[in-house]
Amino acid sequence: MRVLFGEGVVKEVYSAEVKPLDFGDGQISGTEIDFLLEGGDTLKYIYSQNVAIEDSGQRAIDFIKTLYNEGKADFTREPVEML
Repeated sequence: MRVLFGEGVVKEVYSAEVKPLDFGDGQISGTEIDFLLEGGDTLKYIYSQNVAIEDSGQRAIDFIKTLYNEGKADFTREPVEML
């Protein structure tokens, strides 16, 4: 699967996973999305705190569905920050 991460940056992704962001206190404080690249590296992103947790979770799930169904997806429009 191919993901566009920025202008001129396309990477082959082996797997992608949406996770709740938990800092260890048991409360979910956001949404994390992890990408395992073909070479074994992992890229981790969190959705902006300006996006409600429910919305960020749904956006992440919708992104993964598009990636799975089409084999490619544009991640540049997602309001995320790299971990």
